[in-house]
Parts: sequence; C-alpha cells; structure tokens
Amino acid sequence: MALDIQTVSIIMASIGVLSGVIYSIIDIRHRRKLRQAESLIRLSPWFNVDAKEMQEMITKVCSLEYENYHDYLEKYSDKPEQVMLKILGNYFEGIGILVAKKLVDVDIVHDFWGDIIQSSWGQIKPLIADMRKETAQPNMYKFWEYLYDEMKKREQ
Repeated sequence: MALDIQTVSIIMASIGVLSGVIYSIIDIRHRRKLRQAESLIRLSPWFNVDAKEMQEMITKVCSLEYENYHDYLEKYSDKPEQVMLKILGNYFEGIGILVAKKLVDVDIVHDFWGDIIQSSWGQIKPLIADMRKETAQPNMYKFWEYLYDEMKKREQ
C-alpha cells in the first residue's frame, strides 16, 4: 500500500495539531498548579517568617516541657511559646497542604525540611493529640502530621 505525498502531508499535519493540543493541556494544568501554590502562599502569613525567627521557634517549641495539655496551658498560655507553636504548626500545615495537593514535590521538602519535620512533630505529637481531644478538633495540624508520615516514608 503506497502512500502519496498528500496523505503523508495530512498525517503529519494531524500529528502536529495533536501534539499542540497535548502540549496546551499539559501547560494549562501546570499553570493551574502554579496559581494554586501561589494562592496558598499569599493566603498564608506564616510563610513570611524569616530564617532566624524560624530557627528560634523550632528550638523553643522542641524544648517545651509539659506533662499534658493542661500542664502546657498552665505554663505557656498567652505566652510567646504558645504563639510560636501556632506559627510553627501553621507553617508546616501550609507546607503539608502544598505537598498533599502535589503543588510541591515531597522529595524537595524532604531534602530541605525532613529532619526538622520529623523531630519537631515527634516532640509535639503527644501535645497535639491532647489538643485534638480537648478542643474537639480531630484534624488539627493534620497536614503537619501528614508531612511527618511522608518524611518517614522517605527515610525507609
């Protein structure tokens, strides 16, 4: 079966149009993901913490001493440590959302924050578990916990 020049030309033009459509679809999806990530970053004031503040918060939050949620409240309620925990939790919550929605690659987060996410969540997990029970908010910092789980998977 011989193909004439006109048939080959039509096939090549069709392949070109199909390639253009596929590229456009991929580009539209990519741009949508970028807009979603940018929106989340703009909406989240916790992403504006500078490196020195972040280091201080991590150090302070990971060194809090308490027996349980009530003891934590007695010692730290309305004090800078409580604010630091909220800021740190919301920061990692935001990163967790970005990872869960596949707007940021989990391996990049692991390479950059893996050890800190694991150690900070490991220290604070019992407190968050008590907070979830006491405040009837079972999803409190669920994306921080999600990040922790993802970092553990990367370690294995």
